[in-house]
Amino acid sequence: MRSKVTIILYLTFVLFSTTACAATFKGRVIDADTKEPIEGAVVVASWDESTATVAGGSSRLKDVKETLTDRNGQWKIRGPKGDSFIARIFAMIPGIYYTEAPEFIVFKPGYCSYPAGFGIKACKDRMKVYNFTNSDNIGETVELPKLTEREDRLKNLPGPVSGEGADKKQKKFIELINEEHGNLGLKKIHY
Repeated sequence: MRSKVTIILYLTFVLFSTTACAATFKGRVIDADTKEPIEGAVVVASWDESTATVAGGSSRLKDVKETLTDRNGQWKIRGPKGDSFIARIFAMIPGIYYTEAPEFIVFKPGYCSYPAGFGIKACKDRMKVYNFTNSDNIGETVELPKLTEREDRLKNLPGPVSGEGADKKQKKFIELINEEHGNLGLKKIHY
């Protein structure tokens, strides 16, 4: 009887939590001052998966995807929206994971990076928070202010998403980070 209940619970979990509900996240990146498109900015999406443990919640990297903006500043990444509320309930059972909604990074050397730029005075008053997973915001235009001061550019340097195998999935991002290191006279970093 107990195994039947477990099987029914598991099948219910699979039915309600499948991440086959993939979405196409897209948007546009422009210069905050000129309103011109920024070509070649990298957009990185990362997904974590979480579960319960006896010590509290635990999460790990599930996937990373990246793309570069085109000449119109447009980008597109396809991936899971994140699991449903029901999947999160079942994930209270240790060992059952659910997929979080993706987090995004937008970076172009010489510009405020998103979201790291919020920590820099030259950026934070000129940037806004985006919720790329909200269907109302999919396709939203991200405005990146240009950075002119070396100190601001140093503070703005993001790091790649960490996790097992993540470095292989964000080569363009790492290249742009190293390009900015070179622009600032710093050593390139090998991840």
